[in-house]
Amino acid sequence: MLRLTLLPLALVAVCAQAQSITAYRYWYDDAAASAVTTTVAPTPELMLSTTLPTGTMEPGYHRFTMQVRDSDGFWSAPHTTLFVRNSGQVNGYRYWLNDDPSTLVSASLTPGATVDLNALLATSTLDRPFNLATLQFREVDGSWSAPVTRAFSRNSGPVDGYEYWIDDEIDARVTTSISAANVVDLIADLPVPTQWGDHLFTIRFRSANGEWSVPLSSTFHFFTSIEELPGISDVLLFPNPATNHIGMRVNAALGKSLQVELIDTRGQLVQGADTWHIHGTMNRQWDISALAPGTYVLRLSDEQGSKSIPFVKE
Repeated sequence: MLRLTLLPLALVAVCAQAQSITAYRYWYDDAAASAVTTTVAPTPELMLSTTLPTGTMEPGYHRFTMQVRDSDGFWSAPHTTLFVRNSGQVNGYRYWLNDDPSTLVSASLTPGATVDLNALLATSTLDRPFNLATLQFREVDGSWSAPVTRAFSRNSGPVDGYEYWIDDEIDARVTTSISAANVVDLIADLPVPTQWGDHLFTIRFRSANGEWSVPLSSTFHFFTSIEELPGISDVLLFPNPATNHIGMRVNAALGKSLQVELIDTRGQLVQGADTWHIHGTMNRQWDISALAPGTYVLRLSDEQGSKSIPFVKE
């Protein structure tokens, strides 16, 4: 924040085949006659990471132009970029919200200090979730930087409800209230689809002031029954793809024990075996955060047979 430091430049000799960069030169503000030339060891790619001198330049906007020379002595086309030279240390800032001058806030800074702007922005009185913040910095000579505007979303309060629907049947959505301290077991609450196969689950949350979040969607797999495991029905694997946890819900007409194993595409056991005692409708989750991304199989087995259900770990 004190002086311009150019980001590392990656320059490649592309103007001729089988050429190497042997030198580079640069100048400011179209003053090519004052170009500074530097010779380098021949290389097909030049990674330039250095602080280029700007100490005698006036504060403000400037142009920086660079060329590279190949091993035949030819110079590349000039590449020009804009930059801003600061005039000194930053000792203050100001911001305003949603282009409204009445929200202007100004404050001083200790030069060299680190400031958490997220913590400083006064957003408690905002009455909408999506907003704009415009920020400027003041330097010791009193000049202000160019304004920078960024969009942000404001937390609209604690969650007090949610609603979800299966596939595109938003008219059949389920809407439920929830207290801030509650934890929702979505696997237990999901309605049983009527068709075997992959389905889309979509959920959104309602804040205390009545605003709804952006809908979040995930797919899941559903079996009405499993021929290899008689007595097992309404098998739901959720979500698929999964990230840190994979969940399953099953219904068993009679009590039985299932062996649960996680297997990779090579047929190797990566997690398990685990015994799951079920009776009626039950659900559980398995932690898969340690698995590498890829395709796996969750295999259910009992004394009568086994069923392998594939899923993807993202």
